[in-house]
Amino acid sequence: MDAFENGKQPNKGVEDMAVDVPGFRSLTIADVRALTFEIVDEAERFYSTYSAVVRFGCMKDGKGESKGLIRWRQWVCCKERSRDKKYLEADGLSRTPRKQTRVNCQARFRINYNDGSRVYMVKIFVLEHNHELATGNQIAFVRAHRHVSDAALALTNTMTRVSIRPCHTYEYMVEQAGGYSVVGFTMKDLYNKLDQQRWTSLFESDSK
Repeated sequence: MDAFENGKQPNKGVEDMAVDVPGFRSLTIADVRALTFEIVDEAERFYSTYSAVVRFGCMKDGKGESKGLIRWRQWVCCKERSRDKKYLEADGLSRTPRKQTRVNCQARFRINYNDGSRVYMVKIFVLEHNHELATGNQIAFVRAHRHVSDAALALTNTMTRVSIRPCHTYEYMVEQAGGYSVVGFTMKDLYNKLDQQRWTSLFESDSK
């Protein structure tokens, strides 16, 4: 059994679900359509966890707001849409086009706010994908499921202050977590987070 089999994401530290959900792998369209959510974040945690268990990446798509209230929100598979053909044809381009990664996958999850019950109800749930899903070892490296936590960043900063390089801190965290597929992010993610932190600090200093 892999790290995501039980419906939890160790990399994001997903909190206990606020809805009573059966085994994610056995969910049917009817099961999901029967769910309700008090807030949008609950629905997002549900679909994020579901996508990790089923082994695909998801992302926010669109939303509708009225008078400060989110009336609807939709999430889609990361392989939704496709790149314009002009970016795929080598003629006239200075470099070889990148590999096509989006294949117009129609898997999606949408919630609508119900004024009568004052909860969000599932309006659309498409579970079929038109592409291969990630394997157990690959899902932890899908971008949507990689996240450098505040605790990991704080530990890296602390170790850096005592002259321990971030790469060595990362290897320590991998060992403590039990492997690269469990730690929840790559070394590149950690360095990107440190760069973001550095630029944010510089910007705030310049603005004072």
